[in-house]
Amino acid sequence: MEYDSLIARAKALVQQGTETEGESPAAAKQMFVEAAALLLEGSRRAPSLDARKESLELANQLYLRSQQVQEQKESLLFKNATVSFKDIAGMDAVKEEIRLKLIAPLKYPEVFAKYGKQVGGGILMYGPPGCGKSLLAEATAGEAGVPFFNVKASSLKSKYVGETEKNIANLFVEARKHEAAIIFFDEFEALGADRNKTSFSFEKNFVSQLLTELDGVGSKNQRLLVIAATNLPWEIDLALRRDGRFGTAIFIPPPDASARKEMLQMMLKSCPTQGIEYDELMRLTDGFSGAEMKGLVDRSIEMPLKEFIQTNRLRPVAHSDVLASLKKIHPASKKWFGDAKRRLQEFADDPLYNEMMKVAA
Repeated sequence: MEYDSLIARAKALVQQGTETEGESPAAAKQMFVEAAALLLEGSRRAPSLDARKESLELANQLYLRSQQVQEQKESLLFKNATVSFKDIAGMDAVKEEIRLKLIAPLKYPEVFAKYGKQVGGGILMYGPPGCGKSLLAEATAGEAGVPFFNVKASSLKSKYVGETEKNIANLFVEARKHEAAIIFFDEFEALGADRNKTSFSFEKNFVSQLLTELDGVGSKNQRLLVIAATNLPWEIDLALRRDGRFGTAIFIPPPDASARKEMLQMMLKSCPTQGIEYDELMRLTDGFSGAEMKGLVDRSIEMPLKEFIQTNRLRPVAHSDVLASLKKIHPASKKWFGDAKRRLQEFADDPLYNEMMKVAA
């Protein structure tokens, strides 16, 4: 096949793949891969060095696009949640708020309708990193018994104009096929960033598409709940935080003292321990996130394991192991609260931050 014919065939496959990407991601991926192969073959038959470079560059772009299609396809897949609130230590007040605002409306829509409460809608979870927002979202789906779409916002983004908006629309189409479902956007600031803070018009379109989809949530008897999680609530576009969209915000703080103690007991339950003073560790881990608590336990468990490799002697995890591990972990939430306080000065009257200000004080 001659160069011009190879290029023409590749262009036709790209056009066909673009048209079918929304309905059949797997087929689109195959078309992009085939087009990339044709362009590679074309580069070997190119009439000039510039044409060869162009064919190679386009082939590389199409291969990357085919991989991106796979990521976006996975974003459209739901799963049945495997965790519930009993798997999460502490956070009783947060769980109670989630039961009232998220789970009960999904489970008892007719009761909430009698009181004029709309079923479905958007909820914004915000707080320091590593405090369990993703786990809480999945546990919410587990408690409600509905399909769970776990989406990393960045996986929906595409460098091709219009593709991100199409990916967002396709996600909501898939979710609406279910009688009830939860869509969870992690790292939501990647999609819902303040339009006044970006100079790129195509990024502003992401927010516009989200607004369009959210305005349809909760209508036509659809029980669709959208949960967004962010560590940077001040970066979210104000239009997304209005009632009917993400008007309800839930602050997810670092675990309190009793929760930290319960976490340690849960995470050390399956391994041999000796002399662990949980009350002291509860005090020493003030400000630790859930992720940092897990890191502390992992480091502590590794100490007797390293000794076993060297001496072939087993011993339980000791209190001294945990104390030694504590010296190597510096809570990130303290820095987050410091940054949050500075940013909060811009939003002194914003109700979104009331709970955060109480904890940050």
